[in-house]
Amino acid sequence: MGQMLTAKQVAEVRGCSYQYIKRIIKDGKLEAKEIVNDKNRKTYLVPLEVLDEELQQRWYRMVSEKPPEGVSPEEKVPEKENVDNYSEAERREIDFWIGLVEQWQEYRMKPEVTRKAEVDEKFVAFCELEYPDRQISVDILYRKWKAVKEDDLSGLIDRRGKWKKGTSSIDDTIWQAFLYYYLDQSRYPVRKCLEYTKLWAQEMRPDLYAEIPSYSSFYRRLERDLPEGVKVLGREGHKAFNDRCSPYIRRTYDDMASNEWWIADNHTFDVMVRDKAGKIHRPYLTAFMDARSGIFTGFHITYNPSSEATLAALRKGIKEYGIPDNIYVDNGREFLTFDIGGLGHRRKKPKEGVEPFEPPGVFKRLGINMTNAIVRNAKAKIIERRFLDVKNALSRLFDTYTGGTVTEKPERLKAVLKKGEIYTDEVFEEYVETVLRWYFNMEPYSGAVEADRGKCKMDVYNEHLNRKRKATEEDLYLMLMRSTRPQKVTRRGVRLEIAGGQIDFWNDEFVQLYLDKKVYFRYDPDDLSSVRIYDLEDRYVMTVPADNEAVLSYGAGKEDVKRAMAKTRRAERLAREYKENAVLAEADRITAMELVIRQAERNKAAYTGKADPAVLEIQRADEEPVYRKVSGGADLDEMNRNAAKRKGGRG
Repeated sequence: MGQMLTAKQVAEVRGCSYQYIKRIIKDGKLEAKEIVNDKNRKTYLVPLEVLDEELQQRWYRMVSEKPPEGVSPEEKVPEKENVDNYSEAERREIDFWIGLVEQWQEYRMKPEVTRKAEVDEKFVAFCELEYPDRQISVDILYRKWKAVKEDDLSGLIDRRGKWKKGTSSIDDTIWQAFLYYYLDQSRYPVRKCLEYTKLWAQEMRPDLYAEIPSYSSFYRRLERDLPEGVKVLGREGHKAFNDRCSPYIRRTYDDMASNEWWIADNHTFDVMVRDKAGKIHRPYLTAFMDARSGIFTGFHITYNPSSEATLAALRKGIKEYGIPDNIYVDNGREFLTFDIGGLGHRRKKPKEGVEPFEPPGVFKRLGINMTNAIVRNAKAKIIERRFLDVKNALSRLFDTYTGGTVTEKPERLKAVLKKGEIYTDEVFEEYVETVLRWYFNMEPYSGAVEADRGKCKMDVYNEHLNRKRKATEEDLYLMLMRSTRPQKVTRRGVRLEIAGGQIDFWNDEFVQLYLDKKVYFRYDPDDLSSVRIYDLEDRYVMTVPADNEAVLSYGAGKEDVKRAMAKTRRAERLAREYKENAVLAEADRITAMELVIRQAERNKAAYTGKADPAVLEIQRADEEPVYRKVSGGADLDEMNRNAAKRKGGRG
């Protein structure tokens, strides 16, 4: 017999699939010999001479040397199996049979043994008593002995029911069609994908329709062969793949100091509270977290995330812990505001290549570098994982906890809301202030630095605070003021539009010196009685008052302006001392809220740690007015009277 090739070798030579070669052999389009291999599986051998001359030459080029005439692939000596290729259970089975065969051979070779057949029967009887769970016979012993002598480890394993493991009866073309529907972001169920595959086969490959196996075959192959990353990418998209399956850059914290990086974000409390007007709402938390220690540094509770809430939380954190070097935020408008952190990627291209004047933002005045997270990157901010703790360890303490989803909503919520047992904004803020500062910040550190794990988070913060930047109350007030865009000075000075109202700021000196010139001003939303004027070289000019009479005459009304002035006033309220005996439920019951608050109080009373930075820097707002009043200088009133005389009027 001449050279014989396996069906897989023919497929390799022709550059097609193994299933295609099998199919044309079954259809009689390719001559082949059907045999049973050493694994008791049906396979095919194809004579080399039935292939085209070109394919024969290609085969000879693919092999390093031509095998001897008459040697077929099935006569090749199989390679020795590596024991590492077997599972632990299979290795135990191999060891058992090797030991048993050796014991059997020693038993047969004893000098007193005369009839080995009789000894074999006695040994099998012994095995039945010793190993009742094993099927052992004389024939089996001889087969295992043969496998041991030939070093055939696979022959020592019970392959019954295992020869099909890892194989599939699904044709490759059918499988590819099935994956086309399965790896779709519509996320069709497996049964629907199989249904669509059958419809496709009826249209495109009717010859394969009868070979399509059952649903369970597709389900098993999905579980066995389809990588999870491919499944997520195809059915859920790139973001889900990057968030859950792609490798990520591990951030290192060992060399990071406290206050080097603060991370900011917003969180919606899953709690219903009541405001002063009786309206029920879910509050928001704007928070800053120190990346090195994991403590909450500054936070503010608000009705809606906003730039004012960001500044309120930042002010609170700076007053307590100092000014951070860097802030890591997302791309929300509460952070990407021109007068806070700058517009970032929201910045528009300049017209005609001329960059418009932008007043320095709050972060720049404070010497803070802002970094923005990659858009829609779930791995970007570790504070989002911290907010999960806020949900589970804080929001769940309240009876008005709503749950993050419909399935999480407690059954009691409806009854609690109906009874009106709802926390007020003030009480809710007291609880949050106490828990965040004296419970969350006092928890054991469990971050990335192994050496600090188990320490109190506040101690970790204090230990790694190498440098602390501070500012006086006056300087901090100046650096945290809001800014406007440049505007031209009119006879009514400059104008601020806020909360539907308009306020003019001016005085005679300011209007006469800067009429028709462009300036910008900084203001405090909590105190709109005056603003600070700056020229376009960012030099402080003067402070000008509001025209209160004009405020009263606007259609928005005085109450609108009052609401605008009070919009961020809640951030300045100091947290009142928490009442130790406050209870949320029956007096004889210790609720989860009480346990947490009491522990926070004990932490507060017992904690004596203190930050001791090696360097203490003072951040100042150095601003000198461009124009100073000089003794003996020009009198504006006198100048006006002289001008009137020149025009024929009375002085």
